[in-house]
Amino acid sequence: MLAGLLYEYWRSGRLPSLVAPADAVGAVPVVSILIPARNEERGIARCVEGALRQRYPSYEVIVVDDGSTDATPAILARYAAHHPHLRVLHGEALPEGWTGKAFACQRAAAVARGEWLLFLDADTAAAPELLAALLTHVQQQRLDLLSVFPFLELDTFWEQAILPAFRTMIRATFPFQQANAPAAQPGAVFANGQCLLVRRSTYNAIGGHGAVRGDVLEDVLLAQRLRAAGAAVGVAMADQYIRVRMYTNGREVLEGLTKNAVAGFRSGGRRSLLGGSYQYLLALGPFWLALSGLWLTLSGAPLAWIVLLQAGITLVGALACWGLMLHRLYRLPVAYGLLWPIGMVCYGLILLRSVWYVTSGRGVTWKGRTYVGT
Repeated sequence: MLAGLLYEYWRSGRLPSLVAPADAVGAVPVVSILIPARNEERGIARCVEGALRQRYPSYEVIVVDDGSTDATPAILARYAAHHPHLRVLHGEALPEGWTGKAFACQRAAAVARGEWLLFLDADTAAAPELLAALLTHVQQQRLDLLSVFPFLELDTFWEQAILPAFRTMIRATFPFQQANAPAAQPGAVFANGQCLLVRRSTYNAIGGHGAVRGDVLEDVLLAQRLRAAGAAVGVAMADQYIRVRMYTNGREVLEGLTKNAVAGFRSGGRRSLLGGSYQYLLALGPFWLALSGLWLTLSGAPLAWIVLLQAGITLVGALACWGLMLHRLYRLPVAYGLLWPIGMVCYGLILLRSVWYVTSGRGVTWKGRTYVGT
């Protein structure tokens, strides 16, 4: 068990990362930055500012205000008045069978002029070098689609406890090395819709987001549809180039992950079950081992102290591995390793909640819309 924890820590330091941007040579492709936004007053200004400050010679920014009822439209209007390269599309009635985000992305792509389309979530903040780094990476790796994981900002207790567990389950279900393999099967690839760059011709060939119009997990399924059509798909970490603040409190964490949990579990199929079970074994196994050793010792079993000693070493080693991994990936104090088992248990409960909502016909609700049968 301790060997498995050490391996997980070692592997967390070997995740593929976005390559450094190279100087452009000759003509550069036009890139359209497309941002769907619905009730994003908290972070839309930061997102738009990052998109508008790219150190890349040829790009445009298109934001789709998807029927926001907060201050999002007013904030976008102020930016559009001073930035001629920013275009704001206002919401249309959501067609039957579409999720809100998929429809907003499709609308933005329909008017974009770029050879490449960069979809950004409204809660992200891009560094000025993001576009150049993304284009360098896809050109060097000869990809048609590249999605990256931003640095995950974690400020409140429930963000710090649960979101690292959520990301670990993603990596357990879709190992990066397997997803990046040139011969990867469609079911082995995935994408992160927070930051997704796709070649426009490839995107259009499958009908764009129309191919995943009714799916809550549209990013993963879009990558799988593209891979099935022969596209080269890749994924990487991009901590130095883009950041994201997904949620700001426990209620948002609960609602957001409830929306995605069961869809994510289904998309991974057997890998979700096997990878998830292994992660729960690593998270909870040391505690069960420690409790077993303590029980044997208290019951007076022969040589129980050996079991208790081994359990203690395993538990201390586990806490150290979790803490060091959280520090490496999220810059949290090493002592936050104590949160790891709590986060895993909480995420498991959220998954059960999501399953119940979907199977009961109640559906999951996000940003004022309810999706049934996701």
